[in-house]
Order: sequence, then structure tokens, then C-alpha cells
Amino acid sequence: MTLEGQVALVTAAGRGIGRGIAESLAEAGASLVINSYSESTVSETAELCQAKGARVEVCIGDITDRDKMIEMREQALSAFGKIDILVNNVGAGPKSGVEPDDHELGPSQAIWDALYRQNLLPVVLMSEAVIPHMKANRRGKIVHISSIAGKVPFSDKMLKFFMHHSYSAMKAALISLTRTQSELLGPHNVNVNAVCPGMVYTDSWKQNSEMAVTKIDEFKGQDPRAWFEGIARGDYPHIFDRTPLKREQTVEDIGRAVVFLTSDHAVNITGQSLMVDGGMVKA
Repeated sequence: MTLEGQVALVTAAGRGIGRGIAESLAEAGASLVINSYSESTVSETAELCQAKGARVEVCIGDITDRDKMIEMREQALSAFGKIDILVNNVGAGPKSGVEPDDHELGPSQAIWDALYRQNLLPVVLMSEAVIPHMKANRRGKIVHISSIAGKVPFSDKMLKFFMHHSYSAMKAALISLTRTQSELLGPHNVNVNAVCPGMVYTDSWKQNSEMAVTKIDEFKGQDPRAWFEGIARGDYPHIFDRTPLKREQTVEDIGRAVVFLTSDHAVNITGQSLMVDGGMVKA
């Protein structure tokens, strides 16, 4: 698969899955505009992509900010003259400092609002920033990075210790958005798909693992990385047991899935959510 001559925007590409996606697109021949809040991490990603022969522009700042979205779009058009691919990788759990209020009808409203602003709204707005250009050119590929959390409910222990249930709701909304956009944009020759990662050892799961072996009695004293590998294998079915292949996924796995969906090999695939999860979720 080749993306030679294609221009791709990747949000939140400073590390983890975003970096894996950017490197995979670069290896396939795409030119890139990559974003991250952190100048140091996005510069590292840029260097890795340039080492693969890619032309790379860097857009530093908070991509949940509407002005930054427009800046990223304009930077791509100024540097490369077009936008062929948008990968919406932005998203996270609630940032530290988000405190629930004590209102009777909304004790967790602050967390819901934060997750909405981090996971769903920026994807909608970043899409809207590039859609007019793609419509005018009658071509484009959009990929949203969702999660298996948007497809299946997690155990009460997973929700208690590792994530707020609003995260699953936002990732499910991304899957629904993917279907809706595919209907609206298909007549303009724009494909819209989602990738749903499974168990990938990103910074978020590193923090979860460290918390698990510190705060959960049955896991105290374990090595965090070994604990994560056990979760990925399904060693703790009372927490998570959907692991037929018995192994974790990698950022490269997600990157290659994005390359496929943005290549001509996927020209007739749209509105789909591709599970890259070792078989945890059955379509």
C-alpha cells in the first residue's frame, strides 16, 4: 500500500497511538502535518517521520481550540496545497484537576463536560474544518480513532478504577458520527471510517497499570508492565476477559490499520469501525 503524493493531518501525534499513526503514514509515503500540545514530543515524532523520507509540518498547541484547528488546516494548505487525509486521534480520559460538583442532579457533570470537550467536540469541529476542502476536490479520507470502549461495556471494577463511564459514551458517539458522516460525505467521494484500538500500552494504560498495582489489593506489589500484559492475555477475567489472541496490541497495529483505510485498497469501505483488538469485540 502506498500513500505517495497524499497529504495527511494527524492530531495528537506527539506520542503513543498518534505517533504510531504518523510513522505508519510516513512510511507509506504521505506528507504530514502533525499536531501535539507538547513541542518536544511532536518534534520527536517529526524527526522519526522525516527519517522515513516524509515531508513534515508541525502544528504545536491545543487542538481542542477552534483557532488551532483552523491554523492546522491553513498550515497544510500553505505547505502542500491540499488535504487528502484527516486522522482525528485527539482524545483522553479526564485531565487531572477535574472535580465533580455536588449538585443533586449532576455530581459528575464536570467530568462529562471535560470528556465531551476532549473526545467528541474536537473531532466534530476538526472534521468540519477540512470537509469543505475535501468536498471541493471530490476526494478525501477521514479516520476517527475511537475505542473498544465505544463498543462493549466494561466491568464495574474497570469503571471504578480505570475510567469514567462517560469515556465509553464519547467513544460510542464517535462510532455513530462515523456512520453519519459516511452517509453525508459519500456522495462527495469522501470515505469516513473509525479504528477502535484494544489494549495498547500507551501513557494512559501505563498510569492505569501503576495505579492497579498500588491501589487494588489483589495486585499490590506486581510489576505494572507485567500486570498490563496479564490484562491483555485475559488473566483476570473478573476485570477483562475478551482476549482470544491472548496478546496486547501495538501503536504500529493501529497505524497500519489507518494506512489501509486511507489507501486505495479501502476505496469502497466507508462508515465502518475496524476493531484492532486481538478479537475482543466481535463485529
